[in-house]
Amino acid sequence: MEEVIRMAEEKNIGGILLAFLAGGIVGTALGLLFAPSSGAESRRKIKAKSLETRDKAMDKVEAVKSEAEELVERGKDKVAGVKSQVQAAVEAGKGAYTQKKSEMIEESEEEPEAE
Repeated sequence: MEEVIRMAEEKNIGGILLAFLAGGIVGTALGLLFAPSSGAESRRKIKAKSLETRDKAMDKVEAVKSEAEELVERGKDKVAGVKSQVQAAVEAGKGAYTQKKSEMIEESEEEPEAE
């Protein structure tokens, strides 16, 4: 589980997405400020850029979502592996306990009782 958290922190998914969106907004604003055009033309450009930025953001969100799902699956696989190791260790411990108990019972039955 710690590895899953570490991988998520290394990816800094939220920071990447925020930087992407901020870059799109700043780029659109600068484009409008430095591009002389009529009001109708500016509105058309704003709309086109906003749709383009939205589409890019949605693509990025889908990529991040896919990566997060993959990360979760890898985490589940790791947890399942550890779980099976723990179960095997518990079963081995139970077996050792049962065997030792049987040996001790046999030893106590073989020893003559001291009076």
